[in-house]
Amino acid sequence: MEYVKRPIRVATAPSAQRAYLTTFFLVATSLTLLGIATLAYPVFYYSYVPKKVVSVPVHLQYNAGVNPYGLTSVSKDLMLETSYDVAVELILPRSPPNLDRGNFMVALFAMKSAPNNPAHLWAVPDDPYKHVNADSVIFSSRRPALIPYADPLVSASSRLLFLPYHIFVPESEQATLTIPMGELVEFRDQLPLSMLLDVQAGQSLQVYSARIELVARLRGIRWAMYNHRIISFFVCTACFWIAEMTSMGFAWLLLSYCLSGRGKTKAAVQQNTNAGAGDGSDHTAAAVRREAEVTGGGKPEVKREAGEDVTGKARIKEESVERNTRALDSPRRTSDADNEESAGVRDLSAYNHDENRGLLRRRLSQKSIS
Repeated sequence: MEYVKRPIRVATAPSAQRAYLTTFFLVATSLTLLGIATLAYPVFYYSYVPKKVVSVPVHLQYNAGVNPYGLTSVSKDLMLETSYDVAVELILPRSPPNLDRGNFMVALFAMKSAPNNPAHLWAVPDDPYKHVNADSVIFSSRRPALIPYADPLVSASSRLLFLPYHIFVPESEQATLTIPMGELVEFRDQLPLSMLLDVQAGQSLQVYSARIELVARLRGIRWAMYNHRIISFFVCTACFWIAEMTSMGFAWLLLSYCLSGRGKTKAAVQQNTNAGAGDGSDHTAAAVRREAEVTGGGKPEVKREAGEDVTGKARIKEESVERNTRALDSPRRTSDADNEESAGVRDLSAYNHDENRGLLRRRLSQKSIS
């Protein structure tokens, strides 16, 4: 039966219960911090890694100036200190006016201000360049563009061979121009709020649609987080969790140190108070013990000087010392009484013996006389 009760007593001991509680709180805290780290990584990802491709549509305005132009607001997906490749994409029909146009210029201005978009106004928009100045422009570029050339004979043969395709897919007769406007453009101090696109080809240029594309050039940790998302998730989550556990460990040690130091301070203050209150009684008790040992009996007297302040604890200790002294003296007194009693018995027996001898002598003398 003892073999059964012993493991139960060990498992239910106070030290074992404290170990169980410590383990439970450690596991619960670790799981909670792991959940926080898991939720913190997506927040960190979307705040640290920029969007790879930012596409902003531009609505060109015709019959409002010499050239068609468009003013658009920039998306908030851009980030500072990130390099971008800026390009303008124009989708044009392969119409005779466009093919006859030849080369033309495209100008792009990124500005700090956000002027009214002319596409949202009913009236004829003002001159777009009145907002373009040295103080408001962050980035500007002007690049040439040209619709790709196609030989007329090859173009006619392709249309005849693929006539059904050209009939059912009219998008095949359009051209997409991608004009690079800047490489590794980095906005260091401020992000642009608006962009002005000016297609300097005259009002006769025919355009289906236009947009501005900014492609981020990711490097270092951003490149790894974007191209290896699963591995980055586990690695960064583990790093966050280890940092949280380390911080929790340091905080726990600091709290334990502060609490233990405060407890030691209180214990020292209490010990000093008790020592200060019991100095007189300790010295008095020691003196009483020494006097009792020297005299070997009797009740020692504790002498106090006039005006001496004796605390309640001193009185209690003196009374205890006196009781101990009485206990020590009582055996000695008992032994003295026993010695006196035995001495009296010996004297009485000696007296009786002498008296008997005297009677015997008197009887013998009387017999001899008679």
